[in-house]
This record gives sequence, C-alpha cells and structure tokens, in this order.
Amino acid sequence: MKKKEHLVKGLEWVEARVPIYAEMVEFYHRTLGLLVNFEEERKDFIQFRIGGSKTYLALLDAKKTGSEYAQGFIPTLEVSDLDRFVSRMKNKGVKFAKRIVEGEHVRLIDFYDTGGHLLQAFEFKRKSK
Repeated sequence: MKKKEHLVKGLEWVEARVPIYAEMVEFYHRTLGLLVNFEEERKDFIQFRIGGSKTYLALLDAKKTGSEYAQGFIPTLEVSDLDRFVSRMKNKGVKFAKRIVEGEHVRLIDFYDTGGHLLQAFEFKRKSK
C-alpha cells in the first residue's frame, strides 16, 4: 500500500493583518507582555511567542506590504513544497491569490477555503549552497 504524502507540515502561526502596525506591536508586546520571536528588518512583520506553544501570533502591516486586509486571524500553514502544494490544490479547485510573495526568509501565498475564509501557505526558503 502506497504511503500518502502530507504536504502540510503544521500550523506555524496565526496572522492578523493590521492597518496600524506600530500600535498593534505596542499592544501585544508592551500591554500583553508577549515575547518577540522574530521581526523583519523592514518592520512590517513580527511574530510573538505565546507561552510554551509552538504556534506563533503574527502581525503583518497590511498597508506597508500591500496585503489584503482581513478581519480576524489568518491560519498560516507550513508546507513542504509551496509550488507543489499550489499546483495540487489548484487541481482540486482551490482558489489562490494572484502571486507568491517572496519574503526575506519565506515564500507564501494566500488561498481560500470553500467558505471563502482566508488562509495562507508558506515554505521556508532553502539556503543556497
């Protein structure tokens, strides 16, 4: 029996796309006391650690990045191969954003479930040899 390959590796973060980035960073870091796990040098994306959880809370500056603004949080799934994931999901009728976003450390794309809810898939960039 052929073993089924799983493209989704885990839930890496949930993301809020915010219109006032600095204000939200202040709230989550200073007011709630969440520890920073990582922040982009461009100051448009930050991840906070939530206790011992392996899933991060992330904020994205929707204005600075030109990303689609969304109310609530966006589940972000780590996949083993983003191009293969997109191809397979498109073959199953899943709707995607127009392009893959190339970040400094990751490649990612927005997609939608059958109810129209926004999700995101990403892969870490492989280091060049």
